[in-house]
Amino acid sequence: MITAGVELGSLTAKAVIMRDGQIMTYSLIPVGFDAVATAHKVINKALEGTGLAFDGIEYIVSTGYGRVIVPFAQRNITEISCHAKGANWLEPSIRTVLDMGGQDCKAISCDGEGVVENFVMNDKCAGGTGRFLEMIAEVLNIPLEEIGEAALQSTNTIPFNTICAVFAKSDAIQHLRGGIAKSDILAGLHEAIAKRCLRLLKRVSIRADFTITGGISKNQGMVSTLTEKVGMAPLLCDDPQLVGALGAALFAAERYSGDVAISTGRVNYGYSDGTGEYFITVDNRRCDGCGECVLVCPGGVFSVARNDSDEPKAVVREALRQELAFACPGLEACRRSLPRHCHAVCPQDALGHSW
Repeated sequence: MITAGVELGSLTAKAVIMRDGQIMTYSLIPVGFDAVATAHKVINKALEGTGLAFDGIEYIVSTGYGRVIVPFAQRNITEISCHAKGANWLEPSIRTVLDMGGQDCKAISCDGEGVVENFVMNDKCAGGTGRFLEMIAEVLNIPLEEIGEAALQSTNTIPFNTICAVFAKSDAIQHLRGGIAKSDILAGLHEAIAKRCLRLLKRVSIRADFTITGGISKNQGMVSTLTEKVGMAPLLCDDPQLVGALGAALFAAERYSGDVAISTGRVNYGYSDGTGEYFITVDNRRCDGCGECVLVCPGGVFSVARNDSDEPKAVVREALRQELAFACPGLEACRRSLPRHCHAVCPQDALGHSW
């Protein structure tokens, strides 16, 4: 059996091809302007030199930021499920995954089978993502692949009170003009990013063993700072950028074999910033997708969508995820003013608010 996983991220595209449960070949390329062409290119690059034709792949699953536009995939599955699946396959003791990608960071808790139990994603701004670090590398005129090592050379870490992409860039420029060493600026930014990631990880409970996936996991300065903050060294695979595509290939094998169950526990929608933490939790193990929360929410926060197992579940509307503090009045406010609110009408007690 030959299956493949394609992860189309915001910065890079990855493909992993498996034969009978073992990795056969893989590829990793930058995402171009034409995402569909990039998807074709990355799978064809993985096939080079194998003697295998595209038609010989029996099932393909896509994942990542652009998963829905991969035209040749039979199924698309969220990167949350795929990173948990891939990380657990590489190291079965993994229970906590920090996926540091090009446009967001995700903290994931999984069980011994790589099934997601809880996850939280912070995508309110670009701070702490691959794009953010690319921008800082350009400001400091240091190659992106060297900023981690440069941060480790710091002798006086410069504190950053925010990693908002706009303000952090401005602060970095001011520090640079003031004669502050580039290594000290980078150490301060790595420290701020690590603190933000630690808050995410604490929301899903940090359990051993712990790993980091995504491109930023190749940054030794970031890995070192996170190790210090988390209090345990991450188990890193040979190429952490391939973990999502690997998980997609594993799901492809299960789909082809007829084992289609993909379950997800609690989902945390929202973010934390200088004003507080704003998260809405949906427990997918309880939610039956009845849609009652959609009908009563004064902010129009909820909708019902099908998950990776094709089951209807309540979700926070994509357009409002970065604006929860403004869109949702908060549970206590609704309890005071509305006889029917999302918690009151949910028959399975599947919802939670953190502010």
